[in-house]
Amino acid sequence: MIWAGHPTWRASLSFHTKGFALSFAPLVLVLLLGWAGIDVPVTWAVLVLVVGVVLTVGASWVMRYFTQYTITTKRLQIRRGVLSKTESSANVDRIQNITVFQSPIDRMLRVGTIDFDTASDDPTDRFSFSGVDEPQSLRERILRARDEQTHGSRDSDQGGLS
Repeated sequence: MIWAGHPTWRASLSFHTKGFALSFAPLVLVLLLGWAGIDVPVTWAVLVLVVGVVLTVGASWVMRYFTQYTITTKRLQIRRGVLSKTESSANVDRIQNITVFQSPIDRMLRVGTIDFDTASDDPTDRFSFSGVDEPQSLRERILRARDEQTHGSRDSDQGGLS
């Protein structure tokens, strides 16, 4: 086992920010209407705010908890889903390129997305680990394991040919 985990909670901050902003919008609208002299009950806006915050936090937790990444010395694996599961895997020795993407905010939060290009043109063989904590160090661990796997299999193949 090289690494196993879920997307980090810090990667959800962007999702939380958008969800909270949408939840606050009705309250701000009611306050602006009140300032303009139109009497609108604040209770509904507060209820929308509370429900929006709860739904945002709940949806973020579900997406994060039910996404599982696993990397062994032989395979990459992604499992997603709550009721129905989607599982994808690829051999580590089929990885050709590993690309790390980080926005400026991702860099500040030390999270990122790791894209794996495998030796296949099939779109289902594209792997992406989103919301990974310290993606550069994980990329180095994967490359090291891939190289050890490749060199180990070459050494055993050459040993059998002599």
